[in-house]
Amino acid sequence: MTDNPGRSKSCKVDSGDGNNQKQKQKQKGKGKGKAMKIPTNIPKKDHFQRVTYLYKLGHMMSMKSNNNKTNDTLSRSYLNHMDLVSKKAVLKLHPDIKRTICKKCSRFQNIGLNCSLRIRNNSKKQLDKCDILELECRCKDIKRFPIGSNPEYELFSERQDRLFEMESKSK
Repeated sequence: MTDNPGRSKSCKVDSGDGNNQKQKQKQKGKGKGKAMKIPTNIPKKDHFQRVTYLYKLGHMMSMKSNNNKTNDTLSRSYLNHMDLVSKKAVLKLHPDIKRTICKKCSRFQNIGLNCSLRIRNNSKKQLDKCDILELECRCKDIKRFPIGSNPEYELFSERQDRLFEMESKSK
């Protein structure tokens, strides 16, 4: 028996009957008809705990920093560190948390203390659907949110079909 140099002995040739393709299609379609399950454990729980702790510290220090520069610096460093930890661990922060922090200077945005709030309408006809909510930080960075275009709009994270209903397992 002569060995073929281009083919190894342990090489298997696909018979072409499509069994592998059928198995792949079954695996892809497994979760389509089922309802979403409540997660039993939280992945990266220690990172989430660290991020929430840093967020709470940053919020607390920003509330104390009326005219105290050290508390403001501490608050900014905690929130900057929180942002770095969440990026390194690839965590998805809730949009409410993202909205309260300035992207440019990492300040916690307290309306009246270090942030001003106004509603602008730059349209020529002053239409209600063109209203824009503006938050201007102390660093002159402006966050703009369209508030007049669709009053029934809900964020993806706040939609009812995306929320888990907690069921009591005491039965």
